[in-house]
Amino acid sequence: MAVAVEPETNADARAVARCRAGQAEAFAEVVERHQAAVYATALRLIGDREAALEVANGAFYKAYRALGSVDTSRPLRPWLLRIASNEALSYLRERGRAARQTVSGAAGEAALATLPADEAPPEGVALARERRAAVHRALAALPEQYRLVTVLRYLHDLSYAEIAAQTGLPSGTVGVYLLRAREQLRGRLAAEGVTADALS
Repeated sequence: MAVAVEPETNADARAVARCRAGQAEAFAEVVERHQAAVYATALRLIGDREAALEVANGAFYKAYRALGSVDTSRPLRPWLLRIASNEALSYLRERGRAARQTVSGAAGEAALATLPADEAPPEGVALARERRAAVHRALAALPEQYRLVTVLRYLHDLSYAEIAAQTGLPSGTVGVYLLRAREQLRGRLAAEGVTADALS
């Protein structure tokens, strides 16, 4: 017999209600459900694991302090991702270009998708690794506004309308930014001999 899984929105709404009623520990449930997405957003935008962890923690702190004003009839994740994105962009502005260093090695691997299945031949695994590293380098080199919409679109699969709602940008601007981001990514990847099939 299949067990019904509670929709994330309902679980978040109940946790927020408990927090508002003085049960601050209920926020740990929200953090547990969304920490991977919040951290991944910060890491993709910043490119540094420790800084991304700091930004993710700051985003959850800000979210906790703003729980009184959040609309619990809507999904909480987009709201959290907007806070994380804003925190990451603030971090980049404060730290300047030095904070936008290219991620390589273990940090890059942690930020990107998992490796192919174990049965893949070693040369296939190595090629996949190289491609992911190239994609991450190209993403890290994008201007902040292009990187933000690209992360929200391709990492979190948000629609143009959802990205517009999260960033405060007009939908048309989101489309233009994504188009320009794809062009820049394709150019950078082509220079490294990597195809950009995932960017269509």
